[in-house]
Amino acid sequence: MTSDIEKIDWRTEGFELTHTQTESNHDTRAGQSTLSIDVPAVTQTQLFDIIFEITTSEGVVTKTIKATLAPESEPSLSVSLPEQIVINEKSTKTIQANIIRTDDIISYDWQWQGTPAPIQQTQGQLFYNFKAPEINETQTFKLLLTVTMKGNIQKTAETSVVVKNVTDLNAIELSLDRLYAVPGQTVTVTSNLTNFEDVESVSWLIYDFNEDLLQKSNEKLVITIPDESATQTSQQVEYKVKLKSGAEKSAFANFSYVSGAIAKSLLRVKDPGEFSIYPGYPTSLELEFRGDLDIEEVTVSSSDYEPYDSLEWALEGHKLTLNLDKKTITRKGVTAIKITAKAGDIVSESMILGTAHNTLLVPYAGVAETYIVGSEAQVFGQVFHPNDKQNFPSHWQAKSTDDNVTIKQVSDTSASAKYNGDLEHIVTLEFHATDEFDQTDHSEVELRYESNHTFTGDYYRCTVTDGEFESCRENGYGQPLTLTAPAELKQVITKGNYACLLGNYGTVACNAKSPHNPVKNVPAQLLATKLNAVDANNVCAQLSDASWQCWGTRGVELTDLLAENATVHKVLANGTLTCLVSNKDIKCYEGNTQTKLIEDVFPQDLFIYIREICYRTARGTLKCDIE
Repeated sequence: MTSDIEKIDWRTEGFELTHTQTESNHDTRAGQSTLSIDVPAVTQTQLFDIIFEITTSEGVVTKTIKATLAPESEPSLSVSLPEQIVINEKSTKTIQANIIRTDDIISYDWQWQGTPAPIQQTQGQLFYNFKAPEINETQTFKLLLTVTMKGNIQKTAETSVVVKNVTDLNAIELSLDRLYAVPGQTVTVTSNLTNFEDVESVSWLIYDFNEDLLQKSNEKLVITIPDESATQTSQQVEYKVKLKSGAEKSAFANFSYVSGAIAKSLLRVKDPGEFSIYPGYPTSLELEFRGDLDIEEVTVSSSDYEPYDSLEWALEGHKLTLNLDKKTITRKGVTAIKITAKAGDIVSESMILGTAHNTLLVPYAGVAETYIVGSEAQVFGQVFHPNDKQNFPSHWQAKSTDDNVTIKQVSDTSASAKYNGDLEHIVTLEFHATDEFDQTDHSEVELRYESNHTFTGDYYRCTVTDGEFESCRENGYGQPLTLTAPAELKQVITKGNYACLLGNYGTVACNAKSPHNPVKNVPAQLLATKLNAVDANNVCAQLSDASWQCWGTRGVELTDLLAENATVHKVLANGTLTCLVSNKDIKCYEGNTQTKLIEDVFPQDLFIYIREICYRTARGTLKCDIE
């Protein structure tokens, strides 16, 4: 502020928040303030303002945050089948379910009720294909479909299947060239009836459908799909044949189509995450469209400053393979590829982003950390080559010469960094490496050095003042936790009901409110360079050779898991998953089984956000897509 600060306040307008907590500190003209909110449950969306107000010697300054509080959404699943299906005995038919859902489908379970059963039937698919049984008189059967969605959400739909006895008539069968279409596409329905000598008339019927969109002949119906507002529509085609003898018979077929807006979404590719392209090193990307549509045309283009020497693609079903090659890349930067897909009248564009590297290697400097002013941080860099070559020249340096930082090179990839200033500061370190063609690239990591800082956990709030440990108190104000700080405090961590302190010479001190919390039992002779609060009952410490030692309820298990993953920069658990930054990737485990791999992320951080494990990419983008 440009005038003296007298008071700091938070308030809301338009909606009352009853469970809030503020934390503020300031000197004459600078300070910081945090508002913590326990968000209440609501049944309808609330719009309100959060107002931050500073009273100064010259007046009042306010800043307003526009807030929206929405009801918690639940996963939804809707399943329906045609009301009735009519088919001749021994005829083949395909029934398609109409499904709207908000998450992945796990299984489809079709059940035919009544005897005799179909001669042939499919299982486990969105479509039910069957051959009607042979019967002596017309019978009605029941067909049930149970759909299970992720989260074990289930819905069941049923339809009645009327199987007609056609003892003196040959069965009529219909076939479709596609079962699922978008606006502008056509669906062709073909009859197996080719001899019309005994036929008096044939008719094609689709209930409540624009006749102008139908092109009819005796043995074929061509349907042009309209663009309607409905998300998804299913239609039944009836093919009715009347013989000169007066006998009649019908065959039925079902097809579905989606609106233009939904089709646009289904014609976009799923985000593959960031990819890398290296000079003179061809790369292939396997992409997948969001929907399994009949895509008629795909074009791929790039408007990069340096064009691709080869940009080729191949489409197979809803999978797209890109083959990329840039022989020369003079500068490192973003590469953007636009994918245009066409189906019927619908054209949709997708954009995928990657990094074009001007070297044949990528350095990685690890994840961001917070240390106490005056302490020494050890950093561990890594160099990745597309051909897995190793032993490239590398070194560490401070990004700015004004940072007042001392760098001691421990090895080619590891260094010790000390910030010599007295004020709180963010030090950016650069890890440089040179490839076999003398081209150099670097990666950055931020080290935050704090002198006056509050470390907030699940239970304790630990305070450091002027670089010295002050206390860890319950909720910041309650009973203090007994802790003796090691010489030259370096790091403070807290989670669950424990807190740990790390000294500049590697000594670790931990304590917990619960007498049974095994985090209190720090391994003997442990000398650490960094502490990592894994969860409420486990801590891991990184040693000077980049290896890890963990202790707590899963200490041995975690130590073994980290040892299996070469260089690890961070590890976190949330009760469901254990995730770690391993090399340049993120790996997640349920117990000892790996269930998730996010490759080439080069994460800058890994942290818990609302009980979910999230990460920040090299571009600074926050992502919480692990679970």
